[in-house]
Amino acid sequence: MTELLWECLLISIVLLFGVNIGLAIGLTKIPNKNILSISLLYGAILFTLSILASYATPLYSATHDYISWIIGIIGVITILSGIHTVIKWRNDKEWRNEEGEYDSFPSKAAISSSLCCFVGFLFTAIMLSKTMESFYLEINIILAVVLFLIIFIFYSFSRFLRHAETPYPILLGNFMILNGFYFLIAALFLPTMETMTSIQTSPLSINSTSNLIFLIMAAGGIFLIGVYLKKEGITSLNDIYRRNRPN
Repeated sequence: MTELLWECLLISIVLLFGVNIGLAIGLTKIPNKNILSISLLYGAILFTLSILASYATPLYSATHDYISWIIGIIGVITILSGIHTVIKWRNDKEWRNEEGEYDSFPSKAAISSSLCCFVGFLFTAIMLSKTMESFYLEINIILAVVLFLIIFIFYSFSRFLRHAETPYPILLGNFMILNGFYFLIAALFLPTMETMTSIQTSPLSINSTSNLIFLIMAAGGIFLIGVYLKKEGITSLNDIYRRNRPN
């Protein structure tokens, strides 16, 4: 069960940050002919990190103690990057040129997403390499290919998002904020989930009542926070869009 936990975290890091990176690159005026090379570079870096992680098993104990903090910091950075993307679009009208393109590559959103992706992948891969040695290399080859495909596909999809009613930077910023909250919540749940995977239970009993109570309270709190943020976020973003909409 423990290896399943790290596999899910590793896959979510690749998928969500792959989308972030692809959309963030789409925010820039990078030539279309270069996107294939950039996507391949990201896949190659990810595979290289997976090899380094397999030789970094002596760091397993230290990584295990701080993995929740690492994922939590990644979530906070992603949220702040998404907020920065929205605020910059609102305050800096020169961010967009006459052709409707934004910034030059690499943009701050792409840099933050790339760093979070690689750091999160490296430390999670260290955790997985210790518990699942037999299929470790095959999994990371697949994930490297998946990252390449996701970046390329969502960069191409960003061409269509430029024509959406909601401004493209706001779409990107909102998605980054949602991703950040996902990793922040994952960081809060990781210690409890890992503990519960090692708990021996009978059909009618749970040995750790405190863990169950914590999960129920955390789920309720997250639900209430989500309702509040959705209401306040939609209202504020709509106000920003109406103030800045061209006449």
